[in-house]
Amino acid sequence: MAEEARAPIKEAEIPWVVAYLREDIQDLRNEVREVRRSVQRLDEKIDARTDGLDAKMEGLRQEMDAKIEGLDTKIEGLRREMGVQFRWVLGTMVAVGGLIVAALKLLP
Repeated sequence: MAEEARAPIKEAEIPWVVAYLREDIQDLRNEVREVRRSVQRLDEKIDARTDGLDAKMEGLRQEMDAKIEGLDTKIEGLRREMGVQFRWVLGTMVAVGGLIVAALKLLP
């Protein structure tokens, strides 16, 4: 591509060019401010949603802890009950075994 030759800027046009560039710079500054405001608003929305999710997660965590604690209590109760039942079964088996041995000794 051939570069186009640009005409040099005349001294009389310099104030106009400077004013035009200042307008462009001001427009860009305004756009940057608006973008910053938009980012800040989005950041605030994200923070609000994150805080809400954190609160929900904490509530769920507490609920789960309470359920786990209740299950632990039930499991401990079942262990105790199984221990008692096992003792009764074992005692019954020993007693029946003793009766069988005694009965066998009494038979001719």
